Amino acid sequence: MKSFYPLLNIVLLSAVFLTGCATLKPTRTSGDFVRSIYFSKLDSFSYGRTVVSGMTYRDVEEAELNALSEQVLTKELSARGFEATESNGDFYVVAKWHKQISTYAGLFDSVDGATSTMHRRNYGSASTAVRVSLTVEIYDSTTNEIFWRAELPNIFDAIQHSEARVVQSLSRSIQQFPERIEKDPNLPNIE
Repeated sequence: MKSFYPLLNIVLLSAVFLTGCATLKPTRTSGDFVRSIYFSKLDSFSYGRTVVSGMTYRDVEEAELNALSEQVLTKELSARGFEATESNGDFYVVAKWHKQISTYAGLFDSVDGATSTMHRRNYGSASTAVRVSLTVEIYDSTTNEIFWRAELPNIFDAIQHSEARVVQSLSRSIQQFPERIEKDPNLPNIE
């Protein structure tokens, strides 16, 4: 009976050691602040521009990316309580689309979801393809400094380009941006 305890101790110590060495990959978020900003001052925004880069796009696709980027991001930010203005907003938004050849995307990168991505993994030629990435950046209008960014690499394969995927990608990019802070007029101003 005594010989059993040393073996049990070794097994338990090994299990504790291996558990301690295991690291969980953090969940990918679609955006986050890159520097601090006094957020409660932000009431209005304007759409800055759409940047389309990388491999050549068809004219129709490029026009669609330009139109939908402004339309969807304006709608999403307005739904969060910010007022859309033509110019001189408290902050402005820039959408950047980039098309390039890339190796196979991660399971949760694609806008179509993990199941669709796993199905495509069975095809050997799907490991390297032309893919589209999206970056949405939000800048403080007074300083022109970026304070929030969402990077969505390999969001969809270029051959899968559709209006629905573009809209889904833009909505996903801004989903972590917070709601506008309602200021209570009864509270004293700390400035």
